[in-house]
Amino acid sequence: MADVHYPYTLCLIRQDDQFLLLNRQKQPAMGMWNGVGGKIEPNETPTAAVIRETFEETGIALAEVRFAGTVVLRAEQAVGIYLYLADLPIDQTLATPLATREGILDWKSLNWILDPDNIGIISNLKHYLPNILNGPLCRHTFDYNQHQLTDYTTDVLPEDALQSIH
Repeated sequence: MADVHYPYTLCLIRQDDQFLLLNRQKQPAMGMWNGVGGKIEPNETPTAAVIRETFEETGIALAEVRFAGTVVLRAEQAVGIYLYLADLPIDQTLATPLATREGILDWKSLNWILDPDNIGIISNLKHYLPNILNGPLCRHTFDYNQHQLTDYTTDVLPEDALQSIH
């Protein structure tokens, strides 16, 4: 993990049993609900990038985020993402739905996100979300063929994975 550098971050912000999700109005994943995040800038750590991207997309200034693993999406080429989880304090609020330049932000319950009949959620989120809430740090690898998920594997990250992203 120490020599792997992914170009993107993704943050799942929760408050109680609700998660702040973005319904994207542009590609990639246009029209799908997902966490917030984006591209890591040169000389920026993944942690600094996810805090900056979260603020840019939501207006929330996170004081603390927790590294929650990685996602690798393999289609025509592989793309890697650093996953983060952040808890929004109860005394901090964000009224939703809220239209932004990126799409619509809204709070969604864990049950709503994980419902097997929910086709509006980005396909990989339902797979890795339970793990990042309860499991060890993992690399979640998803294989796609023409935007259809064909395979999903999980590998536990080495113990030094957390140190390599700061």
